Amino acid sequence: EEIPLPGVSKGDFSKRRVAPHINVHSVQFCPTGQSWCAATTEGLLIYSLDNTLTFDPVDLDTDITPLTMRSALAAKSYLRALVIALRLNTAELVVEVLEKVPQDQIHYVISTLPIHHVTSLLKFLVDQLSNSRHLHFYILWLNSILTTHGPALKKCSSQIVSSLNGIISALTGQTRTLSSLCDSNQYFMEVILTLGKVHTSRNVSVDMDVF
Repeated sequence: EEIPLPGVSKGDFSKRRVAPHINVHSVQFCPTGQSWCAATTEGLLIYSLDNTLTFDPVDLDTDITPLTMRSALAAKSYLRALVIALRLNTAELVVEVLEKVPQDQIHYVISTLPIHHVTSLLKFLVDQLSNSRHLHFYILWLNSILTTHGPALKKCSSQIVSSLNGIISALTGQTRTLSSLCDSNQYFMEVILTLGKVHTSRNVSVDMDVF
């Protein structure tokens, strides 16, 4: 028999089975029918049939949308566009912003980026350093982060250790791949040069036989 708490006049919270009351303000469905979301008093709830879908925004408000991000890019406000993308916390949007920032603007963007966004950016760089064709471009971003925010990152190293390990692993893998490719190209060049010398010497000998 469950004993109610003394002094409780409405409801019995001793049962530990109290269902919260949730108000739903809006429900929207994806055009593909694969997902839908609800704006509730408990926050934004997203349900999807796609297990790979991740949506984990940070400090979301009505002004933080992909549309405002692209408007900032169009206005060449690269810092604002990057902050919006990081707050939306979507890899595709972050990559879209990063790859539209001119190379000579990277240092300015990084130097004015708040440190808590810098730590978030490192997580996205790990994947790009491993998979992107623009390796040198992303190394420029990484170099600017480490030279500009190195002391601050050192203070919070325990929070970014997984990102740093991922970066080391990505760069090590790329080094091995490029080293193997460069060695292979070197051997091919040596073969081509050797064949060229042999072909030249044969032509010279044929000319001498003619005379």
